[in-house]
Amino acid sequence: MKKFITTMICAIACAGALQGEDVYAIFNTKAVQDSNLTLDSSGTIDKIHVDVGSVVKKGDELLSLANSDKAAQLQAVKEQYIFAKKQYERYQKSKSVVDKNTLDQYYSNYKKLEADYDYYQSLYNRSILKAPFAGTIAEKKIELGDGVNANNTILFRLVSHEKKILIQFDSKYANIVRPGDVFEFYLGGDGIKRTTTITKIYPTINESTRKVSAEAMIDDSIKPGIFGDGFIKPRADSAESSQNGAQNANANASQNAASNTNNASNANNTNKNAISNIMQGNR
Repeated sequence: MKKFITTMICAIACAGALQGEDVYAIFNTKAVQDSNLTLDSSGTIDKIHVDVGSVVKKGDELLSLANSDKAAQLQAVKEQYIFAKKQYERYQKSKSVVDKNTLDQYYSNYKKLEADYDYYQSLYNRSILKAPFAGTIAEKKIELGDGVNANNTILFRLVSHEKKILIQFDSKYANIVRPGDVFEFYLGGDGIKRTTTITKIYPTINESTRKVSAEAMIDDSIKPGIFGDGFIKPRADSAESSQNGAQNANANASQNAASNTNNASNANNTNKNAISNIMQGNR
């Protein structure tokens, strides 16, 4: 019991010492979105439209495989589909003089060719790589004429314009740092103090470093990979919350100690009464 109370007092004292203290942290700059792009199709690279450093918008075409056969199939099915659709619509307007079975057959043929057209359109689209989000081409891993395996060959690395910093700080401050706290930092020793606001705290502690990670947004012009350090400024309500938690822990520890003392006293009195009864019985 004494050991438990001593441990609680030490924890409360440490929590009190951390209140109002700036928290030292290191960080690394990352893109909000950072993807290795692949194609859901196999083939040979026929056209490349971008290079390292190219700025692209979402939906821009980056490269395409040799797909002239797919384009021809798509065009043939498209013409059949358009003809079948017009034929059905024409007979639909005069359905009062057309046998119902015949009309149903035209409709079935039109819908089948519609499904075929969608299928060949999908095959053709899968031979073209488009940017999934706006950003900059950070790496190019292929050349014209290279072979591509479906969902296996990495073609480009694309990073978004938006940047964030991944912050790491000692886990002993895990209950003090909160989203919304200000982070003051320096980039690569340039001597310029910058500030941002923490937007996310990771829910786990790194087992090897005993550090907690957090995220914050920064200026889009800062390049991914730049690192630095700084100080987190815990808000007053974070310190107050920690203080209230320490006070509650202190109160609970005191109540537990008092309860245990009463229980020990009651047990002692019970033992005394038992011994007295035994002695009187012996007389």
